[in-house]
Amino acid sequence: MADEEEKDLMIATLNKRVASLESELGSLQSDTQGVTEDVLTAISAAVAAYLGNDGSAEVVHFAPSPNWVREGRRALQNHSIR
Repeated sequence: MADEEEKDLMIATLNKRVASLESELGSLQSDTQGVTEDVLTAISAAVAAYLGNDGSAEVVHFAPSPNWVREGRRALQNHSIR
């Protein structure tokens, strides 16, 4: 009986923690809506320089456009010799 009460208490505690983390995540996501690609690139470069990475960023995209899907399909269905 004590084990079941401990489990119920632990479940209630975990549910409270998950709820607080979800609300915190929601507020963090709403704060990052205005980050532009330039700012993201600058932050990425600063982190890479701090960590000692000499690599370079090729391209940063937030979301693929429908054209990307169309071009990928066209490249796959192209019957020319590559």
